[in-house]
Amino acid sequence: MIAYYSKYKVLILYLLLLLFAKNIYSQSDGKTVNNYEIDDINIVFKGLKTFSEDDLKNILASSEGDVFDRLTYIQDGERIKKFYFDRGFFDAVVDTQLVFKKEDVEVDEYFYVRENTRYVYYDIEYNGLENISEAVKNKIYDPNNIYLKSQEYYNKDTIKLEVARVLEVLYDNGYALASADKPLILKLESNEKELKGKVNIEIDFKTGEVYTYGNTQINIKGKRYNISESDIRRELTYKENQIYDKSQVVESEFNISKITLLDNPRINIDSIDSLTKKIDFVINAQVGNKYDLTPELFGYYIENSFYIGTGLKYSDKYFLGGGRVLTSSARIYFNSIENNRFEFLNTIYQPYLFNSRFIYGNWNIGIQYNIDEFSNNTEIKNSIGVTFELPKYTYINQISTNWDIINQRITLKNDIIVDDEVLLNAFSLNNFESLIGLSLVHNSVNDLRFPSDGYYQAYTIQESGLLGGLIKNLFNTASPSYLKLTSFNSAYKSVSKSERNVPAVFAGKLYTGIILEYGDNNFFFQGYEIQGDLVPTDTRFVCGGSTSIRGWGAKQLGIVADKNVGGDFIIENSIEYRLRPFLASSNVYLRDVGFTAFMDVGNVWSKVDKVKLNQFALASGFGLRYYSIVGAIRIDLGFKIYDPQPGPVGGSNWIIGPGCNFSDKYNIQFGIGNTF
Repeated sequence: MIAYYSKYKVLILYLLLLLFAKNIYSQSDGKTVNNYEIDDINIVFKGLKTFSEDDLKNILASSEGDVFDRLTYIQDGERIKKFYFDRGFFDAVVDTQLVFKKEDVEVDEYFYVRENTRYVYYDIEYNGLENISEAVKNKIYDPNNIYLKSQEYYNKDTIKLEVARVLEVLYDNGYALASADKPLILKLESNEKELKGKVNIEIDFKTGEVYTYGNTQINIKGKRYNISESDIRRELTYKENQIYDKSQVVESEFNISKITLLDNPRINIDSIDSLTKKIDFVINAQVGNKYDLTPELFGYYIENSFYIGTGLKYSDKYFLGGGRVLTSSARIYFNSIENNRFEFLNTIYQPYLFNSRFIYGNWNIGIQYNIDEFSNNTEIKNSIGVTFELPKYTYINQISTNWDIINQRITLKNDIIVDDEVLLNAFSLNNFESLIGLSLVHNSVNDLRFPSDGYYQAYTIQESGLLGGLIKNLFNTASPSYLKLTSFNSAYKSVSKSERNVPAVFAGKLYTGIILEYGDNNFFFQGYEIQGDLVPTDTRFVCGGSTSIRGWGAKQLGIVADKNVGGDFIIENSIEYRLRPFLASSNVYLRDVGFTAFMDVGNVWSKVDKVKLNQFALASGFGLRYYSIVGAIRIDLGFKIYDPQPGPVGGSNWIIGPGCNFSDKYNIQFGIGNTF
């Protein structure tokens, strides 16, 4: 409600608008204006210019090339005025003009905008919160969370956000029936300099009484497979007689949804007792099919190489009860004619491990056959992992540990020769590896599909050699001894202007890793002792590719003997500017299109003591994104700005320089999912 508007002024304005419309359309010289095509839409600013011409064109219903419609034209003028009004320009004036081109049967539309004063908040008053507890008041009036602040520009959307925030605090602290009236917005009319361009905000809240949780009834429809109420009830994060907290209801519903046997389970309010101040709930759960057989089509990154694949997946969604899930998959991965993988994998997901909803585990066992240009590799892998979820307010909010037992039969097809010297003869080797790992994760990223705020940090340590050394002594097999340390850090910051409604984000990544070999890595093969360096190829760091330094193809970068094998030390740093300019578009296909500009720097080295500053590779480029339901489908064009090893093909270190061969200075990358 705006106090200074009266119904009489609105009526006069409407009559003048009709009169104006009648006069301008008389210029059509007898022709029906609806036959005219809009040739040009012009936004002309008189004085200050807070928004761009494109910002205003994006809110119009008309577009250049459309058939002219008089009613839509009038409404577009009102849309511009409302756009300004909702952002604090209460006195903005929008005039219109049409220029008809009779010969071409076209019309130019003009909108003249005079912004005038932009109002700011002066006094912000919340009513109805006097009787709530001090703890809840402190949460509501926390200056770090509040949206409305004195001397900031008025914005209708910000007021909505603030009302929703206050209500959310009330809902999460027992005030289950809290509500808010429509905010009262008072424009100040005064000759005092301090009050000019100011607006007061009054918001009336009705908190109601504090409620507690009552009984929760569980209705299982189509009950079968021995699913029980206890399997559902254990996922509830709230208990009877606790103070009502809406966020706990949402979290409980999310936990229940992870029981894949249930189709779309929901927690609903059953009844509200105003005498006992209790809220009873009901959970309606529909049991679905326990067994599922589905074809698969997927894309994965393995050692920076993109594989597309197909397969067949069988699922038992309630394997031996308790919410346990068994999945068996047979898959074929394709990267190139020389590089392919075949895999059969069984996975058991175990929720509620050790009688805690915060601990869950996975057990994977499978066999994989890899073929690439240089080797064949048959691998049998048994992997056990346990994840512990910690509260969101802790810095480390996830701890994961895993134990991988791997037996590989590796066949090197040809000798590895460097500088006319045979580095390693072709051979077939039986390799055993026991890899124990621990990961600490901090995750405050707000969205997986298009993150615009928050941080992700993962620190991992892996050890191979403790059990492997024992196996090595008992059997005639090779087993590596090493420590692998990695650190992955990413950050996201929105740089959008809320008025434009165009999501724009700066994103950054820093990835570092080091492998430290220790002990006796020698092994005996065909009567000969072969010296060290047994770290598996898929464990080493490789560089280049669509999630790495994008000016280079997969495994095409590195200060190492063999770029396909990789090295023991890596640094990668990336910065991206991500933009989704059409998100507000009515076109369902166009609104999911995005763009990015990026810069990548880094490299991989054989050892950490080999690092030199002039060996860091630098790439830059731009990309196209389509944000589908499976993630961002992306195409990037990366340029080699600085190449530390240009060789005879690239010609020069820099992208522009003497002897530069530009045909080797770029790469086109394809992928699914965000780069980081």
